Amino acid sequence: MSLDFVRLAFPGIAAALLTAAPAIAADASSPEQALEAYVSGLRTGRIEELQKLFLPAGQFCTLAEGGDAPVGCKPFAEVLAGWAARPDPAATGRVLDRRDATPSMSAVTYELHFGGDRYVDQLLLYRTGAGWRVVAKTTAVR
Repeated sequence: MSLDFVRLAFPGIAAALLTAAPAIAADASSPEQALEAYVSGLRTGRIEELQKLFLPAGQFCTLAEGGDAPVGCKPFAEVLAGWAARPDPAATGRVLDRRDATPSMSAVTYELHFGGDRYVDQLLLYRTGAGWRVVAKTTAVR
C-alpha cells in the first residue's frame, strides 16, 4: 500500500467512522426516547452514553429542597463523570410533562429514581444534527 493512498484515504475513513457512531439520541424520534439514554447511562455507569446526550457546555443546576438555598450551576462536562461513577441498575425515569416550543426544542419535566432518591428534573432539549441533546437541567430532590 502506498503512502499516497493512506494519506488520501485517511480523512475519508476518519469521517466515515465518526458518522458511523451517531449519538444514542440520534435514533430517537422524540425527547422521551432520547431520555432513555439518560437512564441507561445511569444504570450502567457508561459515561459515553451520558456524554452523547448532554451537551458538554450545557448547564446542570441544583435546587435545594424547599428552594431556600441559592441555585448552584455547573457545566455538564464537570458532573457527568460523577453520575457515571455511581451506577444504579435499578434507576428508572418517566416523563411527567412535555412542552414543545418548536419542532426542535422541547422542555420536559422528568421524574428520576436514582441511588435511592427521587428527583424531579426540568430538562431543555434541542434537536441537533447529532440528535436530541440536553442543553439545560435543573433538578430538585423530593
